[in-house]
Amino acid sequence: MISVPRLLPFSQAPPGGAVGSEPVPAVVGLADGDAQALFGFVRRLGLSDAQADDAVQETQVRLLTEYRRGITIANPRAWAFRSIYRLAMDEYRLRRRVALLVARMASRRGESRHDVTDRIAVWSEVDRLPERQRQVIYLRYRADLAYEEIGQTLGITASAARSHATQAVERLRAELAGSIEDLP
Repeated sequence: MISVPRLLPFSQAPPGGAVGSEPVPAVVGLADGDAQALFGFVRRLGLSDAQADDAVQETQVRLLTEYRRGITIANPRAWAFRSIYRLAMDEYRLRRRVALLVARMASRRGESRHDVTDRIAVWSEVDRLPERQRQVIYLRYRADLAYEEIGQTLGITASAARSHATQAVERLRAELAGSIEDLP
């Protein structure tokens, strides 16, 4: 069974018919049937039961907020439907943006994903580098340190660390390109 929030006309809620210390006129409230209609409306727009319940409650809160700000709403029912529609569309846009972002991230992962054997080949070539270049490469690409941090760790300048990394990468490209050309 679907749980539908029950909205009371503002003149009946909360106890004593007052919000804070001031009475709220019934004209800004929604009838009980409106809650069911709002709930069904946003469910048809694609919100889950929990999201629809939250949207109905948010609409009620916004209606009360408008009243407290001194804004008179001539047709609270129409205002509530327009407000809840906007809430549903905001949720839809958010879901769409998240889906696009996830798809974009998945496509990037697929582009940058390398075969395990390729990674093994690269790191085995790194192990053949001169000691200083090997240290810089490990600190840069395994430890994800900035050149300044690498320089401090190894007791060299940041520009020397950058130079060692550049030389190491050039040497790796040459070695790995040569091994690729040797393949049948």
